[in-house]
Amino acid sequence: MSTIPDLRAEAARLLHTNRYLTLGTATPEGVPWTTPVTYAWDDTDHFYWWSAADAVHSRNIAANPAVSLLVFDSRTSDAEAQALYGQGTAHALAPADLPTALAVFYARRYPDPAVRARKARVPAEFQGDSPKRFYCATIHTYSALTPDPHPVHGNAVPHRLVFPFTTAWAKAYGPGEPGV
Repeated sequence: MSTIPDLRAEAARLLHTNRYLTLGTATPEGVPWTTPVTYAWDDTDHFYWWSAADAVHSRNIAANPAVSLLVFDSRTSDAEAQALYGQGTAHALAPADLPTALAVFYARRYPDPAVRARKARVPAEFQGDSPKRFYCATIHTYSALTPDPHPVHGNAVPHRLVFPFTTAWAKAYGPGEPGV
């Protein structure tokens, strides 16, 4: 049987060890779109990325803020497959919110201060006439695959379980932690 602490630990491991998430958006008419984005998260269930303002997913978010995300390790075997799923809403950040979001993003993406100093961007690159925008998704519901038997199909198919999770718990599981 899986336990909630096991699912939380696995979710934290996935957040720490993956560089991309799959972002799901939809048009107001419900036409789906998925795309990989490089991401970072804070301790309050916000996920950040930057994209072209005219990208399909950016236009979808402007018209329909509902989003989903998926973080998974594509290098594992089918038997070891695990993923963190999230549902929430997203928006392009206002100029006043950019300094904090950029600090979180670049600190998470580049923990080495020397590398961060070279890679970090300034708020002006994501506002005004710039073709780039910085985005934030707030995730309200998390789920993960569970090894527990499916309530109807037993062990014939895997299934997801909604479980209590917050990104604040992920800081307890740093990369390289035992078991993570």
